[in-house]
Amino acid sequence: MKVLHRCDNPACQNPAHLFLGTQVDNMADMRRKGRERKAPGESNGSAKLTALQVAAIRADPRSQSAIAMAYGVVQTTISKIKLGKIWSGAKRGIPLKEE
Repeated sequence: MKVLHRCDNPACQNPAHLFLGTQVDNMADMRRKGRERKAPGESNGSAKLTALQVAAIRADPRSQSAIAMAYGVVQTTISKIKLGKIWSGAKRGIPLKEE
């Protein structure tokens, strides 16, 4: 059994905020609270691009709309890549590793 937190504050010692559960309960609680960490880059099952494609997108001088159409993604994805808001760990085509 593990001690789980209702308030998700590791320093909290209020007995009313603590409850017992298994590791399965802990993982379900994490998902329910939206705290599940998404796999980065190509490791994410929802990834539509590879690290090599991201490197090519960053170097591509065409309009973001043209790039998006070529890669089958939306223009905002291209914008976020070029601004470093997503795929920020992908450098020179090297796949992301867990940080």
